[in-house]
Amino acid sequence: MRKFTYIDTESAWDEHLHEGARQIDSSIQPHHRIGSKRIFAASAFDVTVSADGAISCEKIATWSEHAHGGEQEIVACLFHHLRARTDRTVIGYGSMATDVPILQLAAMQYSLPLPAHFLSQRKRFEMPDAPGRHFDLALGMKGAGRTWHHLTEIMLRIGLPVALMETKKHVDFPSTRAGWEAAMAHVELDCALLAIAHIAWLRIQGQANIDSRITALVVLEWLNRNAKLTAGLEAKLASACGGLSATISGETALAA
Repeated sequence: MRKFTYIDTESAWDEHLHEGARQIDSSIQPHHRIGSKRIFAASAFDVTVSADGAISCEKIATWSEHAHGGEQEIVACLFHHLRARTDRTVIGYGSMATDVPILQLAAMQYSLPLPAHFLSQRKRFEMPDAPGRHFDLALGMKGAGRTWHHLTEIMLRIGLPVALMETKKHVDFPSTRAGWEAAMAHVELDCALLAIAHIAWLRIQGQANIDSRITALVVLEWLNRNAKLTAGLEAKLASACGGLSATISGETALAA
């Protein structure tokens, strides 16, 4: 049995930080430095995969500036969630390039100790995706090569519809209640898509009895039942699940 927590954060440019960086180095272009971003929403999705391939979606937790306070409170809540899960591997996507650096800067500003998953000193010979560690799936897929895949490219390969991911790449800082609800739904969907991609990757790495389309159906149906989603996203998820179910039924009928 392997336990995972999938994480995603959303961040926006802090104009005060950017202006300070620009005054120090006038060559910095607008909205260029990752260090000038602050986190305004974060989510964590707990999933367990058994040795026989059974998938158990257990909990999704989301924190936002609108509901929980500023960046300090969001990061503190995420860290508290992870500290209670040292038996799990934290999975991100492109997290070593964006999420983790911003989390480290926030931790330094607010004097928040990092969860064990993000500590720089690890045991020798420990596997990169061992329990209690952090694993960047995008980096793991890239390996020694030069090709980076966007998460949406993996979803398209698995068979998820374009409509489900049309707003995947960018989330503006919300200014309305509806905007905050959409942002929280977005970050929860991102965690679910990451779980689907990672479990599909586990299969090609030798984890038996896992089918990527069945995984997608299980995860998305659970998300639609348990997450705080907008009506629009619920409709998209229902449509995606219907398409996956039809595809799986058709493949099963052909195999029979």
